[in-house]
Amino acid sequence: RSGHADRVIRTELALARPVACDPDRIGQLLSNLLGNALSHGDPQGAVSVRATSGDAGFTLSVANSGAPIADSARTELFKPFSRLKPGMVREGLGLGLYIASQIAIAHGGRIDVVSDDAETRFTFRMPTG
Repeated sequence: RSGHADRVIRTELALARPVACDPDRIGQLLSNLLGNALSHGDPQGAVSVRATSGDAGFTLSVANSGAPIADSARTELFKPFSRLKPGMVREGLGLGLYIASQIAIAHGGRIDVVSDDAETRFTFRMPTG
């Protein structure tokens, strides 16, 4: 976040039910998704973080505006050392989404991504019961 101190991050939390999880790992998952949104989204756009829990489970999503991710690239996003544009010089190793997906799997959940001209949204879902 220190590299993006001027960015707006909107949060919406509706945690109606406790979530049994490894809080450090879920924090790491959120940090990875948030870092990607700040690094790859529109630098002038806000980032939205939403978390809900209830009978249907726990959901955590991070969304940003910016150029959409091509359908063909989405299947590669969660692979280790994955980069949307090979050879790009950026911070990191291309492991953030892979690590986040492994944390999701370890919690019995998954991460989905939807991306269009309006926004890119990564959503983590896991059962609560």
